[in-house]
Amino acid sequence: MQYYKVAPLTHLANSDGLLTYSYDGKLSRGSLVSISLRSGKKQAIVIENTPKPDFDTKDVTSVISEVPVVSEENIKLAEFITREYFCTLGEALATVLPVVFGKKRRKTDLEVATKTSEKSHTLTKDQQKVYDCIKKEGVARPHLLFGVTGSGKTELYLQLIEEALNEGKGAIVLVPEISLTPQTVARFRARFGDTIALLHSNMKETEKFAEWQMISEGVKRVVIGPRSALFAPVGNLGVVIIDESHESSYKQDSTPRYQAVRVAEELSKLCGSYLVLGSATPTVEQLYNGYEGNYVLHTLNNRIVQTSMPKVEIVDMRNEFHYGNRSIFSEKLQKEIKDTLAEKRQVLLFLNRRGMSTFVSCRDCGHVEKCPHCDIPLTFHYSDLSLRCHHCELTKAAPTICPECKSLAIKYFGSGTERVEQEIQKLFGKEVRTVRMDSDTTSTKGSHKSIFDDIKAGHTDIIIGTQMIAKGWDIAGIDLIGVISADSLLNLPDYGAEERAFSLMVQVAGRAGRGTTPGKVVVQTYNPDLDVFRYLSAHDYVSFYNKAIEERKTLQYPPFSKIVSLLYNNADNVVAKDTAQKTAMKLEKALIEASISYQLIGPAPAFIPKLRGKYRWQIIIKLPKWNHKNTEVLNNIITQVSTNGWTIDVDPNGI
Repeated sequence: MQYYKVAPLTHLANSDGLLTYSYDGKLSRGSLVSISLRSGKKQAIVIENTPKPDFDTKDVTSVISEVPVVSEENIKLAEFITREYFCTLGEALATVLPVVFGKKRRKTDLEVATKTSEKSHTLTKDQQKVYDCIKKEGVARPHLLFGVTGSGKTELYLQLIEEALNEGKGAIVLVPEISLTPQTVARFRARFGDTIALLHSNMKETEKFAEWQMISEGVKRVVIGPRSALFAPVGNLGVVIIDESHESSYKQDSTPRYQAVRVAEELSKLCGSYLVLGSATPTVEQLYNGYEGNYVLHTLNNRIVQTSMPKVEIVDMRNEFHYGNRSIFSEKLQKEIKDTLAEKRQVLLFLNRRGMSTFVSCRDCGHVEKCPHCDIPLTFHYSDLSLRCHHCELTKAAPTICPECKSLAIKYFGSGTERVEQEIQKLFGKEVRTVRMDSDTTSTKGSHKSIFDDIKAGHTDIIIGTQMIAKGWDIAGIDLIGVISADSLLNLPDYGAEERAFSLMVQVAGRAGRGTTPGKVVVQTYNPDLDVFRYLSAHDYVSFYNKAIEERKTLQYPPFSKIVSLLYNNADNVVAKDTAQKTAMKLEKALIEASISYQLIGPAPAFIPKLRGKYRWQIIIKLPKWNHKNTEVLNNIITQVSTNGWTIDVDPNGI
């Protein structure tokens, strides 16, 4: 009888995530088995052989795969995630193994692959300089490609991957949104044909499993997808590309809450592969790493087609209100839309809110319709005359009278993408071909690709959307960008709010002027004197960075500290507050005893204090140093003081 430590692909409270089971035979590290756990069956990964323990063990129920389903590199990567992000090894391995084994599956027909049709382009002088520098510096450090929108970063990715393929190696390409995959896949398939694989969460399980198998067998050697594609079983990995590396979507929002860029750094070390981060607006931390020499910094300051960046004009909406314009569009933006349509060119209007109105209120008594589970205003959707909570998805009919005072004075306030679409049709007529791209219109399979193809083919005059239209699109027909409400991006109580707002506006502005005509950008705001708009008008990210990094240094925010967020949820607000306060006291005591330098903020109600029926209290820990000792001590402390209801987040997107 042999004894093995296995990692069940589930959460195990107060445990290192490993259990000992017996099996009458030899099992390999990384193989997949079924075990009996908590009166049920669970899948588990075999980690190592172990001597017979001094306690009784259960037998492995069955072997699902004798052949390892997780590579040695990915087991080590899962161990890294376990240490770095406060989860069990099983939880990390469940993330690393994104497909389900042991199910009977029908054969699935994957999309017919295209043959290679596009040859490598001749690099410009600037591109060639960057390419040569990447090859010279090698794989010892990550490479940060800091290039303006339209500067040719994708061609560099393609040529780095082509060289890896010629050397018999594989590649992984991460994109921030599923909505970007149709364009990216089309570009890469044109170059590499049937060696391209696509992995993302919207695929059917049968499709995902079939792709996973072909990647594992080496049939497909270039994998494209969002952050989970990082764990594809690519053999002999040669290069990892993270496009739009600044994007917050590279942070996982469920356990384990890993940051894909950080995990990719570890993966590239394990595999000895190139890691290339590309962005026109790298995060403050990424650019800091570039200037400090932790990354190799490369810059591309010129566009390939247009010699200049699009002209950005900031419109003061206070003047519009003063002169009697009550429209959500300034006079300037209306004129530019009219002129652009007259020239048979395309317009892109950006507003990072879906729905018709952001809240509904009674003008007589002031009542606001709120979600009973989340205690936040409900959003009005005109398409089905409903009120919806965008956090728990509660839906109810929009009121015609006030539920409190029975008044008819119901008023809809604020604007969303539906409102923008309606106003466009009022101003320019229903014959103008509009399309709205947000999570309401892209929920069905293939909708991203269908909308993108129509836009690319010129079948759409005006594109209206949320942040999913701001990233990565390369469409020559778009000449005008309108940012409807820049203030909605900025007015958040978070140290990273201005950085995210600036980055998003730069990215959406970069969709203009990618063809033969120069682009224009109109940004509407009630606060035009803010520094962020001066930097945006000048396309000056470096000056923005210089200001931000000084503020971060003064206030000891990342990259000058590591932030850990602890969030407690409970249906009883008194219990939630009391638990958070007791935990904070225990944390402080333990950190002092361990001689760890720290700053503890809170506990305090979270920014959204109630969500899905539970009250939320938050503790923030700032650590000036982040090393193995600190993570180990902090992990032990959190394990001791925390109970069910806690969420631990390292490097949260916001606080």
